[in-house]
Amino acid sequence: MRSQLLKDLLLHPYWLIFSLSGIYFFFFALNRGGTNVFIWAGAFFVLTHLMWGGFSLKDLSLRCWGVVTVCALLVLMSLVFSYEGTHTDRVFTLVKMLAIIFCMLLSSRTAASTTAFGVFGSLLALSVVWQFTAYIIFGMPYGTWSNPHYLANFTVLTLPLLFYYFWTVPNPYNFLYIPLAVVDIDPVFRNASRPAFLALVVSSLFVVIFFTRSRYRWIGLLTLAGGLILLTITNYAGFFEKLKELIVNVSHEERVTIWKYSWTMLQDNSPLAWFVGNGIGSSKDIIQNYSIPNPLYKTFNFPHNFFIQILFENGLIGSVLVFGGLAYLLYLFIKLSYTSAEPSLRLFINCTMAAFLNSLIFSGLTVGFYSKYTLYPLGFITGIAFVLADNILTHKNSEKNKSRYPISPTEWT
Repeated sequence: MRSQLLKDLLLHPYWLIFSLSGIYFFFFALNRGGTNVFIWAGAFFVLTHLMWGGFSLKDLSLRCWGVVTVCALLVLMSLVFSYEGTHTDRVFTLVKMLAIIFCMLLSSRTAASTTAFGVFGSLLALSVVWQFTAYIIFGMPYGTWSNPHYLANFTVLTLPLLFYYFWTVPNPYNFLYIPLAVVDIDPVFRNASRPAFLALVVSSLFVVIFFTRSRYRWIGLLTLAGGLILLTITNYAGFFEKLKELIVNVSHEERVTIWKYSWTMLQDNSPLAWFVGNGIGSSKDIIQNYSIPNPLYKTFNFPHNFFIQILFENGLIGSVLVFGGLAYLLYLFIKLSYTSAEPSLRLFINCTMAAFLNSLIFSGLTVGFYSKYTLYPLGFITGIAFVLADNILTHKNSEKNKSRYPISPTEWT
């Protein structure tokens, strides 16, 4: 009897929502070590459902097995061919990304998922307010982050979703998301985060041009153009002047210099390393040897370029796996956007796709691929894409889907 009560307690679906909420809040708002606690807690509850619940590995879609296979092959190649150069902390970051994905997949199969969007919207607003409070009241220049790039990463991930909630939350509460969006984007200009600005402009243009319909496309383009004109005229926080300076001196820009060192490092690869790489995280140990002539770059420990980093650490085989997986994820968002007939759901898909593109562009220029600042958000984004695909594509108009997935697509919004 006690054993059954314990099982029922551990299988309660809200533990998964609680774990995901903790991961999000501790990572995006507090930026503290509690994130790992909630990730491993989520992994534990996934395992309990595997052992005692109705969740079975045979229920997983091919795309789920695909992401597991890609991660397993990357780790296996790194350990077999470059064990000494492999950084175990980076490997575990990859594992924790998988834990986030599976926690989201499993929570979506329960009735608790009906509360997920409300909880996430509240946490999103609270995180933005928390960062603003840290800057204004406590005088922390980058919020709870130690680096302006991490704060900008927070912006590019959250801004599209603030837009989604603005359009879907009932009046008058939706207007609360307007000042939140202003507060959210302000650090991009204040800290002159040009990669974040590039990511926001490119993703916005891509989504507005190809995935919005009728008059909304023109409204979006005019709004974006008006915002850029206003930024140019006002030169807010001196951002436009810094942008012009970048264009004039782009050949001497910090990242361009790092890419030159990184490319030289890549050219010294052995024939085997060209195919299987030098090990996950190995660029941290080696790139500094190439930047020693310039003391300004002695502290940089990754190429600030996903293509060079993955090619160096995982070789040609790993590059095909990683970029093939990212291309498939973009394709999946595109297919979901064109397939969904429900306007609010399609808006959510488009906003999440914009967040994915933002993360890909910004992280690709500022943080390493195996960094938690890349992989944790990618875990959330991949989980969302797979959950939506299970509901919209794989089991569309299926009676079997109704029995296995109690949440219909319209209930997600």
